[in-house]
Amino acid sequence: MPWCDTCDRMVEDEELTEEGECPECGERLGHRKVPWHFKLLIAATTVYLGWRAYQGIGWVVHHA
Repeated sequence: MPWCDTCDRMVEDEELTEEGECPECGERLGHRKVPWHFKLLIAATTVYLGWRAYQGIGWVVHHA
């Protein structure tokens, strides 16, 4: 369900106009973009976990 900042309320999908506007104020509601710093956090976490998996596999190989 999208949020209307102007009306300060949740708008049900059934209430939206065909153009995706709030029925109360007419503000166009859409999906918000993911912030760049969230994408950076996901990329850094993926690299970190990949490196830790590589280290863990190397440890298992050398201690088996």
